[in-house]
Amino acid sequence: MARAESIISNDRRCYVCGTTVNLHVHHIFGGINRKISDKEGCWCYLCGYHHNLSDEGVHFDRELDLKLKKECQASWERSHTRDEWYRKFGKSYL
Repeated sequence: MARAESIISNDRRCYVCGTTVNLHVHHIFGGINRKISDKEGCWCYLCGYHHNLSDEGVHFDRELDLKLKKECQASWERSHTRDEWYRKFGKSYL
C-alpha cells in the first residue's frame, strides 16, 4: 500500500528541528495502527536524533510523542469527525 501525503507536513525536513540530514519516516500511530497511519497520512519526517537515536527522540520522549499525536489528530479532524477518528484509531489524544 502506498503511503498517503502527510497531513501535518510533507516538507523533507525534520518536523521538530528542521534539519534535512538523516531523515526517517515516523509513523505517528505505529504498531497495529502503522498501516492506518500510512493510509491516513499520519506520519512525518524526523531526523534520527528526534526519531530513535537519542533520549530526545519520539520513541523515548513521551511528551514529544503526545505532541505529535495531538497535532496529527487535530489536523485529521479538520476534514473528519471525532467519531470517525475513534473508529479508525480507537482513542482520542485531544
